[in-house]
Amino acid sequence: MTIEAEFIRSARAEYDSYGNEWQHDYFNSDNGGYLVIDKQRIEQGNLSKQEKAKYEKERNMCLTLAQNGHKIRFLKLTEGSFDIFIDDISADLKKTAGSGNIVKYAKKATREQGAQIVVFEFEKESASVYSELEVLKKIGIHGNYYFSDKKNSIHDF
Repeated sequence: MTIEAEFIRSARAEYDSYGNEWQHDYFNSDNGGYLVIDKQRIEQGNLSKQEKAKYEKERNMCLTLAQNGHKIRFLKLTEGSFDIFIDDISADLKKTAGSGNIVKYAKKATREQGAQIVVFEFEKESASVYSELEVLKKIGIHGNYYFSDKKNSIHDF
């Protein structure tokens, strides 16, 4: 068995090992990425129209990450906490149209919500987005980002 095949087999076994409190949402047999969702998070997403929209946005971000080979555990909402584990690293999800609040969002996620990294989905690519990501690197905040129209290209910062 090749190293890649062994990795995918191991990822599948890990995915299958999640118990009844998790919904097995997605597994990528090409790269071992997966998405499991805490069933309480699904229930929380059905509490209101606003919560449903937030849940769908975050689930779509998780799915993008899983399709790109990341192991995602989408957690139940807990006041003041991060959203997911990505490859066993605590992370908060942020989707934004512009660059205006990037640093503010990232500081809150890492300093107040316990996230080790931040995952951004940007609706539009711009020089100001890249400039703000440079600011985050300089102050020691790291994570991943991608653009809504290029979901198969995830970058580190």
